[in-house]
Amino acid sequence: MPRRRLRAVAAGTGVALGIAVPATLVAQIVDALSDDGIGDLPLVGLTALVVAGAAAGGWVVGRQQGEPRVTLAAGAGLAAITVVQSLGVARRLAAGDDVAWGIVPAVLLLGTAAAALSGLVARASPRT
Repeated sequence: MPRRRLRAVAAGTGVALGIAVPATLVAQIVDALSDDGIGDLPLVGLTALVVAGAAAGGWVVGRQQGEPRVTLAAGAGLAAITVVQSLGVARRLAAGDDVAWGIVPAVLLLGTAAAALSGLVARASPRT
């Protein structure tokens, strides 16, 4: 992968992680401290924030000069979502909690798709 593309993916992943990791940490802390779990509504909101982080990362990749592709935006989103999912799975396993394995691929796919779509929209939007 040429350096320009690697820098674009790294920049997008960094932005995505900057948004997604704090939301993930809040969700993990609240879930760990709560007897009944985090609850459905806050969990959906924090998951949406994580996916929005992936989309923001895809946007950053799409706005790069040169020829970044939608696949690079998707790669940045996938990298960020993979880190976030890994943190959540590791914490739940360490605590002896159940892992909702069926949700993991769904969130990976959703984050990757959001990043790819966002990168595509960013490429098409006019630069100022």
